Amino acid sequence: MIQRQPLNPTHVYTYHVEGLTKGGGLFVMDAAGGNLQRIVDASDGVILDCQVSYDGTCILFSWKRGMEEPFGIWSVNADGSGLTQVIDHPSNNMNACWLPDGGIAFLSDRKPAFAYCWTSTSPVLYRADANGDNVIRLSANYLTDFTPSVMQDGRILFSRWEYVDRPAIPIQSLWAVNPDGTMLSGVFGNRVLGPATFMEAREIPGGAGKILCVMTSHNGPCRGAIGIVDPAIDGNAQEAIRNLTPEIDIGNVTDPRRGNVMRGPYESPVPLDECHFLVSRKGTILLRDYDGTVETSLREPLDGMGFYSAQPLRPRPLPRSYLLRKTVADSQAPAEVLMHDVTIGLGDAVKKGEIKCIAVVQEMEKDIRSETAQRQFGFQFPVVSCGATYAPKRVWGFADVEDDGSAHFEVPANLPLYFLPLDAEGRAVQRMRTFTHFMPGERQSCTGCHADRNYAPAPTYYTTVSIAASRPAQKLAEPDWGSGHGFSFARVVQPVIDRHCVSCHDHKSGLDLSGDRTDYFNVAYENLARRGTEAEHGGDARGGMEGFGRNPHTSWIPTYNGCESNILDIAPKTWGSPASQLADLVINGHPDEKGRKRSNLSDDERLRILMWIDLNVPYYGTSQSRQPDLRGCRQILPENLEAVLDEISIRRGFELPRTFFIRLENPQHNPFLAVPLARGDFASVDDPDYQRILACFKEVPAALEKRIDVDYRRVIGTGCGP
Repeated sequence: MIQRQPLNPTHVYTYHVEGLTKGGGLFVMDAAGGNLQRIVDASDGVILDCQVSYDGTCILFSWKRGMEEPFGIWSVNADGSGLTQVIDHPSNNMNACWLPDGGIAFLSDRKPAFAYCWTSTSPVLYRADANGDNVIRLSANYLTDFTPSVMQDGRILFSRWEYVDRPAIPIQSLWAVNPDGTMLSGVFGNRVLGPATFMEAREIPGGAGKILCVMTSHNGPCRGAIGIVDPAIDGNAQEAIRNLTPEIDIGNVTDPRRGNVMRGPYESPVPLDECHFLVSRKGTILLRDYDGTVETSLREPLDGMGFYSAQPLRPRPLPRSYLLRKTVADSQAPAEVLMHDVTIGLGDAVKKGEIKCIAVVQEMEKDIRSETAQRQFGFQFPVVSCGATYAPKRVWGFADVEDDGSAHFEVPANLPLYFLPLDAEGRAVQRMRTFTHFMPGERQSCTGCHADRNYAPAPTYYTTVSIAASRPAQKLAEPDWGSGHGFSFARVVQPVIDRHCVSCHDHKSGLDLSGDRTDYFNVAYENLARRGTEAEHGGDARGGMEGFGRNPHTSWIPTYNGCESNILDIAPKTWGSPASQLADLVINGHPDEKGRKRSNLSDDERLRILMWIDLNVPYYGTSQSRQPDLRGCRQILPENLEAVLDEISIRRGFELPRTFFIRLENPQHNPFLAVPLARGDFASVDDPDYQRILACFKEVPAALEKRIDVDYRRVIGTGCGP
């Protein structure tokens, strides 16, 4: 077991970089709980966790030897001999567990990726040989993985944080993957709102697949209640959760109370058998049974520091050992996906033959660190959207769906991917709202686009081979706008609007769709995505959640804190283009009062707009920023503009109207200039105060040049970029 001070991070996913205090070590204790032997001294650093080998003779542990060093993975014999650093890399490497094939699984943040809504790095799952050689990345997560262990069937059980078009606080659910990274699958909680986090999960020996774990909130330390989940009952149901510490309120699977769940004192549970487990409560090691009738204190804190990760030094049965695939994690070899019938699981809302193709989409990681003080539209920094998607999206391409609903196609490996089933018009009839990944050369099949990622309906018995299964995997059809970059509204959508819409929808109209850049986005995006929602007011949620995302044009999914309950809105055609007025106009040709079409978009042009809506209205195609000191790492404001407007309004006694964005290009069309000029408050554009306001924009073009790489002009001019 280890000795250390309590961990006090701000979030459950920051325990490797926050709330750490030096001191303690790795200890062996006799069975009576009396004699202690310190076999590793961590007085100058901290040991995070440990795990005993299957033969009971060796211990893996995560050790930050000095508080300025990252965590490394070490091993030591149970008698204190043979201290060896197994993983030595200038990154955090931690939470190691032994694999039955002789290797180890662990977490590492060696690939640059950061929490979208915080400043911490995002460690994900890796494996290596027992001596640290042959390191392979097993997880393509763009956020954080947690606390892996090995199940009896040999799969690696771990917790995963994600938010594909959902708010950030839930969900940290349980997943499993083969030791070679193949066959990623949900285990439990991918649509559970309370508790927000399941972590330190271990399968109970002889427990028929039941899992012992910590259940806690998203914010604050990694302590909470202790519970058992039974995935055999259901992947998300309340009945599948049993709280072993009922004095701790863990919330309800449909209750997104977020930080209001009572926080408990328990951590590092270790199941011993089908009857008993060890656990730490405020640093005291307890032996308990699953019925709550036995509790024995084995070791209390010593010298002000508690004990954690207690495990018996005894042999335990080896789980199943997989024959590892010979693969290279960074190989460019694609994987293959076979869908038997994409309509299975979608219910009566989607008819047979309605789905015509599958869009393959990547969630792109945030690979730069920025500061929380710059956050905007919830916790976006850099800003990607107006409170919808946190992550930039990359559309890799489209796969055909055959008449029987089957599809067989290649996908890129080692990436976080999700699928959108599209109808004949290009609308996404369902949202996956989670992601999967594939290893190079992997082949996976699934029953369809089922609403619950964890548990698909039982597959239909097929008497004949599906059409797609009888042919080779299709290479994805690349979108006309290209697949080599993230989806940028300014690059992909605005040119269509310029060709078909701006002649009527200019600055003089009631709906301005020009491409002039604004303080965060451009005018068309401001009016199509932000207008009519709480996001119009900067994302201030105090007015209630009902306005979020339900703007008159797109029906995007809000990801602000406080909108967690929308995770349960999973019926097909609930969000995006099927519920979008803009999509209806695009498809119907924007008819006039007599039903005559006012526009005639090509298939590609129509798909660009519909895809933007169904990607959850991203504006930027990257999380990069060259201006991290700005609000949202994006906002450009004319110097002294607000002070100048206030002074002129007071001195001259008339209102200078504002709106929720500032037009940086063609600033004369901003209402604080256009309206007073039109009503005669400014006699002409030569009015000194009119010119004084314009002068505030003098430095704006130079500031906008820094935003070019992730915005508009460079990509329009060269055909490349985000």
